Amino acid sequence: MTHDRTNAPARPSNRLVWIASAAAVIIVVLIAAIVFSPRDSTQTGPTGSGTASGAATPTPTEPPIAEQLIVPGYDPTPGNFALPDASNLTATPVTANFELTDDATEWGGIYGLSFEATELANPAWNSDNSNLTTTLAALESPVLRFGGNKVDRRMWWTSTDEPAPEWAEATVTPADLERVAAVAEAVDAEVTLVVDLGHNDPERAADMVKYATAAFGEHLLAITIGNEPNGYSPEAQPDLAVRGDDWDTDAYQDALVEYSDAIDAETPGTDYAGPGAYDTTWLRAYTESDLPNKTAVTMHWYPLWRCDATSNQSSTTTIENLTSPALRESAHKILGLGKGVADDAGLPFWLEETGPTSCSGGNETSRTHAQALWTSDYVFTAAEIGAERIAFHSMLGACDGGAPMSPVCASGSVDEPGEVIEGRSNFLALMLLSWVPDGQVLTPTVSGDGSVMVHAVYGNDGSLTYVIVDMRDPGATDALAPVSLHAPDGLGADAPAAWTPNSGSQLASDALDSTESTLPAMAPVQAELAAETLTADAPLTVASTPGTTTVLTFDDARAHDNGDGPTASASASATP
Repeated sequence: MTHDRTNAPARPSNRLVWIASAAAVIIVVLIAAIVFSPRDSTQTGPTGSGTASGAATPTPTEPPIAEQLIVPGYDPTPGNFALPDASNLTATPVTANFELTDDATEWGGIYGLSFEATELANPAWNSDNSNLTTTLAALESPVLRFGGNKVDRRMWWTSTDEPAPEWAEATVTPADLERVAAVAEAVDAEVTLVVDLGHNDPERAADMVKYATAAFGEHLLAITIGNEPNGYSPEAQPDLAVRGDDWDTDAYQDALVEYSDAIDAETPGTDYAGPGAYDTTWLRAYTESDLPNKTAVTMHWYPLWRCDATSNQSSTTTIENLTSPALRESAHKILGLGKGVADDAGLPFWLEETGPTSCSGGNETSRTHAQALWTSDYVFTAAEIGAERIAFHSMLGACDGGAPMSPVCASGSVDEPGEVIEGRSNFLALMLLSWVPDGQVLTPTVSGDGSVMVHAVYGNDGSLTYVIVDMRDPGATDALAPVSLHAPDGLGADAPAAWTPNSGSQLASDALDSTESTLPAMAPVQAELAAETLTADAPLTVASTPGTTTVLTFDDARAHDNGDGPTASASASATP
């Protein structure tokens, strides 16, 4: 990425301050409710004597909605973290080896959410009646992107209160940008913004960029001119056509220059990312264009794109396909093509819009635990391939009846979704990954059939974090899988010689098709696990439970020797 993220401690510190502040507010409110609650002089006392000596029972007061994190299945106060005993497992271990390469992707603030540009006008942004800011803050400096099909077809921008044309679904104004920018500032998000190329109005796009630059400031990372320009022509997408039969890569390159001339006249030095397409032909058209200040190559990909549920293809929307190791192989093939174009151009590679499927409406994978497992595996797979930004396409539609694949949704009805935001199971997966310390993504070599995959990050603070994704269906088997975790190669002479387990958490459910997942907050490991040591000569074998994503963080063993290790308790919680 173009921004320097070497100051790793800032993100955890900000999160701790935010959590501590919220906790302090809640405690003060509760104390005030107890101390200052009114007393009824006629209240009957404990003995039923009718005296005034008995105080009325105080009613607990909830924090304001804007401060509430509503994610079903999340436990913010778990006991110590434990894993099942692996010592008696007889199956062949899944062996996980890792290497730190010179081109390792930086981990920290690299993933988040993509929204349709029409969502810029949603009243939930920076609203006292919405917890959207609190929800996004739970992802730790998330990336935010605004684009989607609607930016070229349904979004109308105006800074002069012009009446919207009939085709517009939402009108976006400078005031809207300022509200979204306030949220981006609050959650430390880097933002990319797509402008309308479908209606061929460079001056209007330039006006929007001018106001966006003023509103977002340093949080605005880049501008993209048009969304998926490969789908503009009637031949490519008859139902979504916004350009004529003469639209091709040459016309696209001419339009990029025309738009950038108008934009730079208003906002000199604007950075651009593009093309926001799937087809590598269009990726090359972008890199080979005369557009100035190219910042990154952006790709879109939805691996399950066949919407006919009866189609027996690996890209059909089924849980079996979503949890298949073959999907990971497809990611390496398809995203690898995009990364190759970016490498040839000497530019970063961004996955600016993605998700399990682009099919409209629900399917058997919608809102499932399988989607959460895939999400946690896919983020790391994309990062290992070289994606430096990963944005899951989302919307603020209703949880019930709308937005079937979105990590977030609104608690109201389809017609009136409201401003109260909830996180789904795939949001739990993103929360879990946000607890992995900043560092560098290691390159994995993992044995087995791929149903149990292991990813890892070498932290800037010398820590090691392993992420074990077990795609097996817990409804079909309860067999534990032994996983042999090896210390990574290529760390350098200043790396720790040994690590000890410090903290952990686990995303879980009782079935892949379940619409409920559970996630406890990261917690110190149980005493028995804290006593283990990992070195280059001594791997550590742990047990993986079907249908889980486990995050296990190791600290430099020398910190434990100095008494700075985790506070582990022998009375740890039951084995998950």
